[in-house]
Parts: sequence; structure tokens; C-alpha cells
Amino acid sequence: MAALHAAVSAGVRLVHSNPKLGTQWAVRRVLDSASTADVSHLVKAEVPLGADLATMRSRIMLAIEESCTNLGVDQLRAVTVEIDLKRTQDQALLVNSQAVMEFYANAAEVVRGSGRVSQVIAYCHSPAHLAAASLAEDVHGVAAQYNVAEPWPALFLDDIERRGLQFVGMSPLRRGTLAAHPSGAADLTPLRWVVTEPRISSVVITMSSPRHLRQVIKAVRSPLEAPSVHELASAWLNAQHRHASPEGTGWSPADRLLSSYLPAQEDPRD
Repeated sequence: MAALHAAVSAGVRLVHSNPKLGTQWAVRRVLDSASTADVSHLVKAEVPLGADLATMRSRIMLAIEESCTNLGVDQLRAVTVEIDLKRTQDQALLVNSQAVMEFYANAAEVVRGSGRVSQVIAYCHSPAHLAAASLAEDVHGVAAQYNVAEPWPALFLDDIERRGLQFVGMSPLRRGTLAAHPSGAADLTPLRWVVTEPRISSVVITMSSPRHLRQVIKAVRSPLEAPSVHELASAWLNAQHRHASPEGTGWSPADRLLSSYLPAQEDPRD
């Protein structure tokens, strides 16, 4: 709560929250105490792939209504619609481009019908899902994990921009991995990755010790070379297990990932 208060005081005006995590009360308390009226909200809604329209509508509307009540607002800036991997019964659908695209298109229609949300963001678990989501009707943007452990969105940013879509990068520090790459390669830190991107004008870092401060300064003074960002993303993609692409699906082998390699989702109930 203190961190959010500091962020809002510093000018942050877009807040992402998930009604399932039970933390929106804290967001509201901070915003009420900060007396800030111009904050916009992104909230998450999770739906299993393959769910019927009634189930999809019920889950999305519940997320919207709960969020508006919890946050004390009438309108939301966006709903981030995510495929609930754990509760998708037919795992084969996760590698079906048409099913994924229709999922996001149907979700966008439900969100739009609520009359309380301005935009729909498609949360994507893989390159294949992002490719499908970018073709879905009425989707305004895409979201994905984006950090040195999962750098593949770098290969899509130019295309996302050309299509006029928004991009929301999630978990930029890979849940706290700040000064060291998960592989142990000290020269590929998340900070060096972040400061390479020319569209980022500033990076705000919290530091816990003088040693940490020295690591941060060293990393920021030596950003990665721009070509190495795409090389890292390409290497990550090439290292993943491939699934042969059936004819007629429109998927390329580089886009198709086995569902077993999709990341786990946060869920405090599990």
C-alpha cells in the first residue's frame, strides 16, 4: 500500500488489479487517502478456453462488477482477459489458433456489452496466442510476460505498433530477479534489458543496500546492444519444444508451443 501511494503521488495514473486476489480493497484505500480522482483501472478476468458463452459472460461480468464495487468506480479503463490454463478441460484447444482467436473476440464482445469498460486487452501466454489475439475483432491491445526469462514479445513489438495495438508488459523483473539473469549470466540483467528499449524514458528502482545500489548503477551504465535483445528473444523461442503444425491451421512451427510449456498462473486458491 505504501508503494502504491508513492507511485500515485509520483504521477502514476494507471493501476492494474485482479479481483480474484482479494487486494482491491487496498487499492481503493490508497486512492481514497491520496484524494486522486483521475486514476484509470485495468482489471483481470480469467475464463477457461472452451467455456460456453454463458460461462464466459458470467465470469467476465463478475470480474467487472466486483472490481467496480471494490474500487468504488463506475467505469474501468480496460479488462485484461486471460485464458485460465488450469481450468481449460480440453488442452488441445490451447494450440488451436481459431479457438484462441474466437475466445478473445467473444470476450471482447462480452466486455463491450457491459457498458462499463473502454478497452479489451488480451493476455497471451505464448507467441502463438499473441499472434491469434492480434487478429481478434475488437481487441485493443495485448499483454504478456516480458523480461529476460521470457523475452519473446520483443519479436512482436514492431508488429503490435503497426497494428495500432497497445502492449502491456507483465512481470518485468520476473518476480524480483533484478540484477542477475535466471541462467546465471551476469551480463544479461533485467535492468540492462529494460534500458535498451528506446521507448522507455525512465526506470524507477528500489534498492535495499549499498551493494545493490552499485549493481544497479553498473547495469544502467551498460545497456544491452539493441540487436542482442532480438537475438535473446529468438534464442528463447528456438529453445522451446516445437509441435508439428497440422495443415490448414495457419500456424507456423515457430509460433506453436506445447501447452505443457505454458507458464503457471497465479491463484491464491490453489
